[in-house]
Amino acid sequence: MTHRKKMETNWKRIIFSILVYSTVITLIWVAFKWSDFTGSLRLNNIIFSNTNLDKEIYSGSLDGFLVEKLDQFRLRDISDLLEEHPYVKAARVSYRFPGTLMVEIVEREPIAILNIEPMVMLDEECVVLPDMNNLGYAGLPVLSNFNRDPELYPAGERALSVKVTESISWLSRLKIDYESLYNNLSEMKLTSADEMELTLTEEPTTIYLGEENIWSRIEILREFERKLGNNAKKISDFDYLDMRFDKQIIVRARHS
Repeated sequence: MTHRKKMETNWKRIIFSILVYSTVITLIWVAFKWSDFTGSLRLNNIIFSNTNLDKEIYSGSLDGFLVEKLDQFRLRDISDLLEEHPYVKAARVSYRFPGTLMVEIVEREPIAILNIEPMVMLDEECVVLPDMNNLGYAGLPVLSNFNRDPELYPAGERALSVKVTESISWLSRLKIDYESLYNNLSEMKLTSADEMELTLTEEPTTIYLGEENIWSRIEILREFERKLGNNAKKISDFDYLDMRFDKQIIVRARHS
């Protein structure tokens, strides 16, 4: 009798387990069917954050993913596609249910405008950023008289001009170590003799840096400006500063 009761108890447990398992499976199936019916497992909306450029510039490349089922593509597929855009340095993508994709973009920030046709911008890594009517960057330093061959400046890739690459390297360092000069810089010009000239926004003032030891001369200029500060003067008080000679600076005072 005891053995029979144990058998009945075991069968009840098995039947109960089967019923619970079947109920769970049914609920999951119903949930998926309902989600499919209501569209909650389909991508219906894409939200961008941290963008300076018009969001439509990025969203247009993702139109093909809209109304797709979320299990039919990987998030990495979307971030890879976005990172092909010249202005996108990195992209992070995540889901927000129902049917929404959150896209956070790290944009490349231009630090100079290359004076060629069509105009392009360059970031601190010397990546070429095409003009996309982003006029907020109109106050950037202009690089003039460099090689104008458009093949040297493929959009979304690093510039191939050696002189442009060197200049961007100096500007990137200038922005960190000598920010006041960078912010006051209107033009960085390469002369026919391959010498570098800077033109300040104020007044304007011209600074002749020569062909070699550019950064060493910039450091001398920074020290010179520090000493000027003790006399309540600044480098824009001069018409020009000639740094092309060792251990000396030739200046011409501005006539009022």
